[in-house]
Amino acid sequence: MNLEILANLNTITFSALQILLFTLLPYLAETMHVSLSSVVATFSAGSFLFLWSSPYWAAKSDKVGRQPILLAGLMGLGISTLMLWALTQWGEKIGSVAVLVVLIISRLIYGLLASAVVPVAQALQVDLSESQSAMKAMISNSMSLNVGRSLGPIYVLVSGGQNMDQVLVGFLFWIVALLAVNVWALRQPAPQMKTAAAIESGVSAWGLAFNRMRWVFLLAVLFTSFIGILNSSLAVILKHSFSLSSQDSGVLMAKLLLVSAVIAVATQFLGRMFFKNPWQGALVLGALTLLAGSVLLQVMNMESQLWTAIVFLSVGIALVPPCYLTLMTTVDPEHVGLGRKAGIVSAANTIGYAVGGALAAFTLKIKIFSLEMLLVSLVVLMMVSIVVLYRQRTVVSGEA
Repeated sequence: MNLEILANLNTITFSALQILLFTLLPYLAETMHVSLSSVVATFSAGSFLFLWSSPYWAAKSDKVGRQPILLAGLMGLGISTLMLWALTQWGEKIGSVAVLVVLIISRLIYGLLASAVVPVAQALQVDLSESQSAMKAMISNSMSLNVGRSLGPIYVLVSGGQNMDQVLVGFLFWIVALLAVNVWALRQPAPQMKTAAAIESGVSAWGLAFNRMRWVFLLAVLFTSFIGILNSSLAVILKHSFSLSSQDSGVLMAKLLLVSAVIAVATQFLGRMFFKNPWQGALVLGALTLLAGSVLLQVMNMESQLWTAIVFLSVGIALVPPCYLTLMTTVDPEHVGLGRKAGIVSAANTIGYAVGGALAAFTLKIKIFSLEMLLVSLVVLMMVSIVVLYRQRTVVSGEA
């Protein structure tokens, strides 16, 4: 199998399973016979481990190769999911304490191993790309993430909450098949890694990498904070703006997420054709559409305005991540390994999602300013960081 297709399949599988499990949290708590708060806490702890494990595995792939690390990450994803499924079958029989212990182990495995999948797949796709097509590679990776994320809302809308157990089993069979393909792919010659010729190790290497990446890191944190707030608060915004019930706002949000994913994939498909690098306007266009969508969310009073806002937001969400991921690949390639840089961006994403969720909760608690205003403020900060990146363009891209 083509290694680029395989990298995309690994990314789609990770993203699809991640979003699906979040939709199944009440089902998991009920069938495992533990509290929902316990399930949410263990899931959050597992995800927070990405802050350290993603950079570790991504940097490790600079030394031992992308494919072995990608295989280990997918194995972790499969093992942790198998343990979750087992708990839904026999949780009542083994008791709540044993369930909690196994659940914690499952999420530890997820956090320590599955965290390798996305950053290492990104690095592999850049390795496979031509010298001038890193932008296309990162757009393909973002498309894979969006395709995966669309599967959760699709399931919510078409299944009506039925046959959840069969869905988990189906994913397990798919992961086993994908593992077999990844093992077979190890026999193929590994692509030449686009990374530093002599890779340093230790704290000094991470300090050098972070110093070179600081503005890209900040943009990634701001963007994922924006997404964290949007994901955490959109249902609340819909409920208040249109006086909906909790159930109706949830259904409308599922529809919006599905449409948003489709628009994002379509935008990225077109982006592969028209943008060869972030400096051609993709980064500015992404920021401007995020700003337009956020402002519309703040002033909307009709559903047509909501759908217009979602179109703008979807375009921005589609364009900004491939841009900062492409900028990542161009930062000091002579001294900083690509895997290490991908790990730093992955850590930025983890921090951003956590910060976004915390900011949304804080805003809902104190109610000094609106969630919509918070979104607008974050986009303005993103635009400031983009201006700085443009001013430092020759430093970031290595241009003379």
